[in-house]
Amino acid sequence: MSLHHNRVKAIARNNGILFIAIIILSFIAWFQPGLHPVVHQYLSTLKAKKINTIILERQDIGSIKLQKQTNGWFLQEPYQLPANSLRVNTITSLAEKRSYSQFESTENDLNRYHLDKPFVSVWLDETKLILGSEDPINRQRYAMNISDNILTGNNTVHLINGVIFYQLRANLDTFISPTFLPPQASLKNITWLDKELSIKKGRWELKTDSLDNAPNASSDSIAQLIQYWQHGRAKKVETNITLSISNEELMNSPGITISFIPFGEKNATASKIHYLIIQDDKQIKLLRTDIQIAYWISSQMLKQLTEFLPIPTNPKN
Repeated sequence: MSLHHNRVKAIARNNGILFIAIIILSFIAWFQPGLHPVVHQYLSTLKAKKINTIILERQDIGSIKLQKQTNGWFLQEPYQLPANSLRVNTITSLAEKRSYSQFESTENDLNRYHLDKPFVSVWLDETKLILGSEDPINRQRYAMNISDNILTGNNTVHLINGVIFYQLRANLDTFISPTFLPPQASLKNITWLDKELSIKKGRWELKTDSLDNAPNASSDSIAQLIQYWQHGRAKKVETNITLSISNEELMNSPGITISFIPFGEKNATASKIHYLIIQDDKQIKLLRTDIQIAYWISSQMLKQLTEFLPIPTNPKN
């Protein structure tokens, strides 16, 4: 019995010694002299969330300017419209792109990387970043932080993930928000066909020219239609419009006019947007007549924007 007891004590002692040894070795490995944590390099020191102004200069396809406002990002050039937030987030993420490799280049060598005449130049506030050609080996993109290089006196070239390059050079249409209203705008009036919805003393009132054909519009279905206008999104935005319909058909297309107060301008005069509803090559488009931009929508979305649809009821338990 004593022999067994001594054997158990020996095993326990050995396990304890082994456990302590593992801990000591772990500490030695962690704090081993000469080993340092990996420090990643980045294209800039900017933080994406703090950026307020963007200018995209894109070789052969035009420039875009965007500005952050209280209620979101807006294009300033070539249109003054709400911006697509997903596209803006992609652009600002360039500020925090990891630089996988850096090397110094002479001014004469920049043409090898297409950085003497960059495909894309991006101003993020006061910082200028440029993107050149693709590294044929790692499929990464050559880039430079011009503002940083001016401060340091260097010609540092970075290699970054190249996917963002194609997003920066995407079609202008994708930079425009697919929503029908600016963010947080206060809708005041909708006029279409023989109907008019107006808000008075906090309540929506419906008027129609055809009393015999007055729609069966409950307060809930009216509220639902307003929600579709405030939160609906087009399938696609089109800037360079080519219509297959005749001018006569265009002139006879039904229209919708919406009036709204922009965010933060409670005492301002209501702004108006006029849309034409166009059936063009089996595609429904809301053509904004003042700036000639079309919003592609589905037949279901057209119903949601122009009809008082029944509100689904929850089945009884």
